[in-house]
Formats: sequence, C-alpha cells, structure tokens
Amino acid sequence: MTHTSFKSGFAVLAGLPNAGKSTLLNQVAGGLLSAVTPKAQTTRQNILAIAQADDYQIVFVDTPGFLKPQYKLQQTMAACVDRAVHEEADVVLFMVDASADYAPNAPLVEQLKKVYCPIFLVLNKIDVVRDPARLDALEKQITGELKIAKKFRISAAKGVNVDALKKAVAAALPVSPAYFPPGQWTDRWERFYAAEFIREQIFLLYQKEIPYSTCVEVEKFTENLGDKNFIRATIYVERESQKPILIGKGGAKIAQLRRQSQKRVEEFLGRPCRVELNVAVCPGWRDDTASLEKFGYLIKEEEPL
Repeated sequence: MTHTSFKSGFAVLAGLPNAGKSTLLNQVAGGLLSAVTPKAQTTRQNILAIAQADDYQIVFVDTPGFLKPQYKLQQTMAACVDRAVHEEADVVLFMVDASADYAPNAPLVEQLKKVYCPIFLVLNKIDVVRDPARLDALEKQITGELKIAKKFRISAAKGVNVDALKKAVAAALPVSPAYFPPGQWTDRWERFYAAEFIREQIFLLYQKEIPYSTCVEVEKFTENLGDKNFIRATIYVERESQKPILIGKGGAKIAQLRRQSQKRVEEFLGRPCRVELNVAVCPGWRDDTASLEKFGYLIKEEEPL
C-alpha cells in the first residue's frame, strides 16, 4: 500500500426517517453501532462507522432522518444533515425506502440538487417489494430529478448487495491518507453509545410522545468495577406527568427498561456491566438552548474576544 493509491473519505447517508440508514450503518460497521427502532427520528446526531481495508478507509456517516423542524432539537438534527451533506461528503448515499410512498422525499431532493459530490441512489428494503416494475419506475423518476452517479438495490436488514455498494463507494473516494487510525471503528466514546442504546430501548418499549420527550445522560461510567462495568444514567422527560408513565406501576416498566438496556449495552461493549437508571424532569428541554447544550446536541458558541 502506498500513499498514492490509498483512498479515504466520507460517505454520507441521507434519507427520510426509517429509510434504513442506521441499519445500513450497522451492516458496514459489522456491529451494533447505531440505534435502530421502527419509530421515526430515532437518530438525533451524526454517527460515524469506519470501514477499513488495505487500500481504503470509508467513513460512513449516519444522519438524522430529513424532516421539517418543529422545535429546536429538530433544528439541530436538520443542521446535522445539512452540514454532513454539503460540507463533509465525498459521496452522498441517497437512501430511499422502496416500499414506502416516495412523495415525501421531495424537500430532500431539492437539498441534494445543491450537492457537488457524486450521489449514489440506494433503493432499500427490496426484500419487501414484490413487483420489480415498482423499482424500475422509482429509479426512472429519481434519475429524472437528480444527477445520479450509480444506482443500487439493497436490503440493509439482510445485507443484500451491501458489499457491492461498499466497493463502489471506496472506488469513488479521493486519494487521501486515512482520517482515523487502523482498528478504530467509530469516533465516539463508549459513554455516548451507552446513552444511545438506553434511548433506543425507550423507543422500543414506550409509545406515543414518551420516546421523543426523553433524553439520556450518562452520569457515571466506571470500568472494571469488580468484574463488571457500572453505568448510572438519568432519563430526562419534559413534564412531571411523564415520569409515572416511564416508571410504570410499581416500577415494573423502568425495571424492564433497565434489563433491556443492560443487555444491549453488554452486547455493544462485549463485557458485563451493571446499569442503573433514574428519572428526572427537565421542562421543555427539546426547545431550550441551554438544555440542548447540556445534553450535547448543541455546541456552545464561544464568547468573542
């Protein structure tokens, strides 16, 4: 391997909520790196998965689902997408749920028309589309709207055609040294992922507004406490009335959440851990700048000198 032949760059996954971006990220990462649930807007921040070979390094970027912001948290999510697509991407993977209505993609398509790097069209969930003519029609429509460099039909959940997509992405990257050291597979600390996977289980266990009103903050992350790691996290809700829903009758629901979160975190860490959960109220945190800064969704701007 020589410097002149090595390729490295950023492949940004862009699509509507539930297009399968996080599922694809986990496939290319070879592990449970990004939170995945059937509910829209599970991903709130950009998450990186690094795929490395002898002659390339692809930094896949999972972005929040493209949406019209209704409050400040969603504004930060939209900003994550905009920054990744327009400032960071060497390749954009436009992910489309081939089994869903395509019409809601129109605002994202308008954003992608302003992108200068190659755009790969990725039709996902082909395993649940029985009519190939539907896929043909979708490709024809989208290639009429956007300048598409390459087209792929995949099932991220089953890994169908994912390797071919990865090879094509690697070939499209610029010649460049690696951005990250060999063996590193993400840019986030374990503490971040512990919070993400607790939040993932909230999305799986609770209904209606509760998952969207919660934020998880890991207050303590201790390694090698005896033969286990110890994690203490606080789950913040927006209203006092949401606390008993989260806790459940006799604490049954929060106990179930703790068990499932502990199992998920252990799967990720590859070692035993003990998880403790508390519940607190942070009124209106989704629309409050100071709270969003505290929970890591906003970077506090430095005061001018």
